[in-house]
Amino acid sequence: MIFQITFSQHCGNNPGQQDALWNGESVFQQRNLIPKQRWVASSDPVVVAVADGVANSPMPHKASRCVLDLLAAEVAAGAAVDARLVRRVHGLLCNALSKGKTRGSSTTLALAGCRNDRCKILSVGDSRVYRIAADGKWEQLSRDHSLLNTLIDQGEADADEAYASFYNLLDSCLVADDEETEFPICCVESPFLEGDALLLCTDGVHDTLGDLRLQQLMAQGLDPLAQVVRWREAIFAAGAPDNFSLIFVRRGE
Repeated sequence: MIFQITFSQHCGNNPGQQDALWNGESVFQQRNLIPKQRWVASSDPVVVAVADGVANSPMPHKASRCVLDLLAAEVAAGAAVDARLVRRVHGLLCNALSKGKTRGSSTTLALAGCRNDRCKILSVGDSRVYRIAADGKWEQLSRDHSLLNTLIDQGEADADEAYASFYNLLDSCLVADDEETEFPICCVESPFLEGDALLLCTDGVHDTLGDLRLQQLMAQGLDPLAQVVRWREAIFAAGAPDNFSLIFVRRGE
């Protein structure tokens, strides 16, 4: 079984890089990471992740990098990809950053663990994971932890109505604070078959392009490296207003 992992990252028009990206081998936090590729032939779990430091928290770049460094270490030690892993990583984040000037530093997290014909998706915040089936059908596997979705869950908003952009504000994330432990975790399992792909991305991708444009830019049969270049160039053409990170995982045999 072969996984083709393609990834890229850029700070956009912001002065610093608050995103972090883990391609299953190394954690990156660069102002300009040109599209790169790695191939993994394995029956073991393949785990990748993106994290987006929350801009209005004290040191968002430290939070995103710390979470992915901790996640990579836990997975390397044999940790299962489940909600307990995210809770444990949050506890370790608090140990590392909940004192002094870094207290309250915050980040989103979206990760995918792929093995055999299945993938498991875990997310906190509004970084996303999409599954693109071999036939081209798109499905958003993660669910944003936004104010709007919270109101929908509470019966105070209608999923079929349009609301002001204010309602898309982040409602939950990972915070370096021992008192912030009640955050929800989106946990989804999905088929991941030959020819299927996953797109993990921060909001600098999906907010800039939107779901429709993301899908329109997807070209069936295009090499994954060329596909990531295509999305990246479209983000620049749209003004690249925010940091962005994306990982594209395609499964072969």
